[in-house]
Amino acid sequence: MPSIDRSFVRHWRRATVAGIVLSVVALAGCSPSGASTGPAGAASPPANATSQAAASTPLATGPAASSTVTPLSFSYHALGKQEYIDQTLSIHNDGRTSVVPTLAITAVDNTGKDLPDVRVTTAYGSDRGSLVVQPRGGYDVLAFSGADASQVADVKVTVKELVPSDFPADVSDVKAQPADAAGQPMSKFDAFDQVILKNPNNTAVPVRIVYLVYDQPKPGLSQQATEVVPIGGLTTVPAGGTASVTVSGDAKAAVEKFSGGPAVSVKAYFSR
Repeated sequence: MPSIDRSFVRHWRRATVAGIVLSVVALAGCSPSGASTGPAGAASPPANATSQAAASTPLATGPAASSTVTPLSFSYHALGKQEYIDQTLSIHNDGRTSVVPTLAITAVDNTGKDLPDVRVTTAYGSDRGSLVVQPRGGYDVLAFSGADASQVADVKVTVKELVPSDFPADVSDVKAQPADAAGQPMSKFDAFDQVILKNPNNTAVPVRIVYLVYDQPKPGLSQQATEVVPIGGLTTVPAGGTASVTVSGDAKAAVEKFSGGPAVSVKAYFSR
């Protein structure tokens, strides 16, 4: 589950993506916990809003493609529960194998109207074919920018491509532990030198790491990541073992700049 050090409330609505490649789905919300937002604070949809669209998306054709139909569904969460990240897109995979989606995500207002001047970006790359989604599902973290960003209440999702993956099913998340140069654990709020990845699974898994910096919005608005900085590249963590990734370049500059700040996180996600 997407966690971070903050408390929020949330409104959400579920929708199921459907159709042939390029199927479109509207999402939204309804229910519990308080939040925050910055330049692009997202408005909460009506508490009684609900909508659904059903179907499934065929896997994309190509060398690694399959004729198997893998259903995906999506839930946009403007506000997370206590200690959970805001502005997340839950990606539910009801198939039996892992998949790699490439999504187009469009911001909409509380009437469902597209907001063409709002740019939607992702932390984990579900819009770039970078995020591996297991059968038990996954999530991405969204950020909105543009003149109408404060009007965002929901998103529409278009599945542009869906590629099957041989990534093992039902593996547990890899823990990302910030550390100093000697490997001693540090807080994510410190100016750490490396990230040690710990794999609890009995199979090796490939992951990427991002350093997220969040804004400090007014109460009741959603908090979003204003800086998303990759740390290193694709790293395969051995079964039951660890791997270390040095913080360098842009990541080093970001960690030094924002260390000691009120809201940051270090996240590892399954990738390719």
